[in-house]
Amino acid sequence: MDANQQRFWMLADDADWPDLPATGAIDYDEPRRRLRLRARVAAEPPGGGDSAALAALRLRPAIAVDSFGTMAWWDSATQRVLASGALGSSHPTPVLCGPIPGYEARDLAYGTDEILHLALEEAAGAKRCFLRLIDPRRRWTLTSPTAAPGTARGDLALTGFTPQRLAVAPEGGVWILDCARRLVCRVRGRPLADFEPGAFAATVFRPQEENPHPLRVEPEAQPPVFAAGEDPVAIAAAPDGRLGLLSWLDGKTYLRLRETDGRWQPADELPGAGQPASLTWLSASRFAVIPAARIPSVPCNEALAYDLERNEDEQRDQPSPANGFLPLLDLGERLFAKGVAAPPRYPTSTGELAALLPLSVANWSASGAANGRVIDSGNDATAWHRLYLEASLPPHCGLVVELSATDNPAVTTFPDAERFPHHFGETPGAGSSDLPPRGVWLPDRSEIPHHAGLLGCAPKPQRCGLFTALIQRNGRQVRTLTGRYLHVRITLYGTGHTTPELAALRAYGPRYSYRDHYLPELYREELFGADADAAGAATPADFLERFLGLFESVLTPLEDRVAQAQVVMDPHSTPAEALNWLGSWLGVIFEPAFPESRRRAWLAAVPRLYQTRGTLAGLQLALEIATGGQIVREVVDGRECEYPTGGDVSKGRILVIEDFRLRRTMATILGADLTVEDDPLLPGLLFSSNSLVGDTLILGAEQRKEFLALYRNAYSDKASTRRREKAAVANLYDRLAHRVTILVHNELAPVDLGLIRRIAILEAPAHLTIKVEPATWPLLVGLASLVEVDTYLTPKPPRGIARLDSSHLGANAFVRRTPALDPRLTF
Repeated sequence: MDANQQRFWMLADDADWPDLPATGAIDYDEPRRRLRLRARVAAEPPGGGDSAALAALRLRPAIAVDSFGTMAWWDSATQRVLASGALGSSHPTPVLCGPIPGYEARDLAYGTDEILHLALEEAAGAKRCFLRLIDPRRRWTLTSPTAAPGTARGDLALTGFTPQRLAVAPEGGVWILDCARRLVCRVRGRPLADFEPGAFAATVFRPQEENPHPLRVEPEAQPPVFAAGEDPVAIAAAPDGRLGLLSWLDGKTYLRLRETDGRWQPADELPGAGQPASLTWLSASRFAVIPAARIPSVPCNEALAYDLERNEDEQRDQPSPANGFLPLLDLGERLFAKGVAAPPRYPTSTGELAALLPLSVANWSASGAANGRVIDSGNDATAWHRLYLEASLPPHCGLVVELSATDNPAVTTFPDAERFPHHFGETPGAGSSDLPPRGVWLPDRSEIPHHAGLLGCAPKPQRCGLFTALIQRNGRQVRTLTGRYLHVRITLYGTGHTTPELAALRAYGPRYSYRDHYLPELYREELFGADADAAGAATPADFLERFLGLFESVLTPLEDRVAQAQVVMDPHSTPAEALNWLGSWLGVIFEPAFPESRRRAWLAAVPRLYQTRGTLAGLQLALEIATGGQIVREVVDGRECEYPTGGDVSKGRILVIEDFRLRRTMATILGADLTVEDDPLLPGLLFSSNSLVGDTLILGAEQRKEFLALYRNAYSDKASTRRREKAAVANLYDRLAHRVTILVHNELAPVDLGLIRRIAILEAPAHLTIKVEPATWPLLVGLASLVEVDTYLTPKPPRGIARLDSSHLGANAFVRRTPALDPRLTF
């Protein structure tokens, strides 16, 4: 309730619009939770699939394309791999590989590792299959361009797999689909370069394998499960690593998704796909297909796009038709090119490649209407007060909210005269002579005190944000709308290129009248019943009530904010502009680099930070929050506990080490007795945790301390020398006291390193010396085993590109050229 004890009823969810037809002009966008006009979806071409054309299409290898747009393809007439795209068709076409007699190419793909993958199958006989890797960068060369498969460097035999379709993996290598056996496998690695050492005899000791990433086949551990008669036809990998697999069954097309953890999701039908034989990804959540040929012949002039939308009930993504028009201009083959070019490419009838780009057309419905669920106030003769809308209204777009009210629940339809419109934005009829009520834009995200709103975007004057209008019956002498049951009808008006969107509609009631509460009775309404419902100009009392409603619309939200002031004191709900003010109450001055979420997390952690300030735990907590962490509260075994998580400390990217703990290493080297419980260096230690991993491996164990005897006489026999040696050791120990070293993994940006230094200086005790050092080694095994801090393993970083005045020799920066499939582009 608001400050005037008014309730509100809201329409915002899919269930609040129960009668939306599946093919109507209006739609509810479930992922974005908005009511909008429906986008035009390409209709499924008429006729059935041409089985002969589909069979021929599936045997045809795709064209490979690189980042320059040059391409490589298989010429079945000469059994060679040709390249083009750099100098045009008037120049001789370079030959990348072949001829390869006795073999047919099944597919080509240019990978992110800059390798051209050629899938070959023997035309007759044993039907042997190979994957040939061709390197445009010439890291390795074929023994001969015409070498038979299996005899050239870069050839991989595929036993038990027929490579009918390839898919480029974002992290390197390719996926292989065997349509006949309905199997999927992964190819990783590459052969050694020509300048790298070859094989050594088995008796020769080598410190590590010459090729740590050999060319290999990895069968799918959890292969997809297909229905009887289901025919897989195409695969493609999304930018986030997920794999999409197309299949046909009974003339319908289905999509399966393989998650990055190896799980295959159930198959989902692609409505209107028209049996495509090729798949490409436009983004991590949108893909496109090319409908196959039809009978009778229908020109295929557009690709069909689908979005992956989250199904919260099944906790997975499912495809649905997407918006937009993707034209195919002069389409040649109905197969997308496979490679690293963005946007995706498709072949034209001239043999060149064209980019798949959306075309701006009148893609949305021009208008559409929807009925909301009936709102029941619970009281007869409820006087409805005010409407609030959270909406986006682009230029030349708008919406009309038609309201009707009755006390009879059996009444569900109303004549036009009993539906009272309220206009928002630019709508037809808004400028007519009867002057219907118009909504106004408010600069707030929501009228609910300190609420961020449901629209999810910043307010824009007259276009996006919160709109309001006083509920009224236009053209009646008394314009108050009364009735227990409120019926809502929404009509959206767009331009065809854009659509209005409604995130939430809230109706408040019963009306709080300033006239009736604060003025004498002589100002109150005197018309009731049929007289009040009669058409005509508004009565003076009705005009006064609506006039005073202008002031009420401003004062009520202010009163609500005052009444809900405690919300401002909560770091999770306080407005963003109040965070600095709330921090000043607690003595907190935020780092300028802190985003809003990190400031809220810091305020929430202030009690714990103040309790642990000056301790190792306090310093670790401050660094955890400063690097994106937060305190999580959970109930475990009936008890509430809290712990920090999500930051770089808990992830192992930051290690806070008290330097005095490094004495444990020296204690072993100097021969300290590990069994003495009152030893000031190792109090109560029962098992040695000393481990040194380097050129020499020393593992100390409680049961084996014989080697310690070697250090019993480490000091000199001469008294003066022994005193100097012991003093040096004591001085070493003293230098390790009152010091803290913070090791920061080198994956963090320099700006984050400076932030960590400032936070450490502010949160550490004054008597401590703080040292922040970047750790360049990915495995901190020595520190982990000696001082009991967690080890941190990092994946091998990708090779960087050397840049003038910023790169360092040996710091993962390489000088290289990006290759092209057409070798003429590199000369």
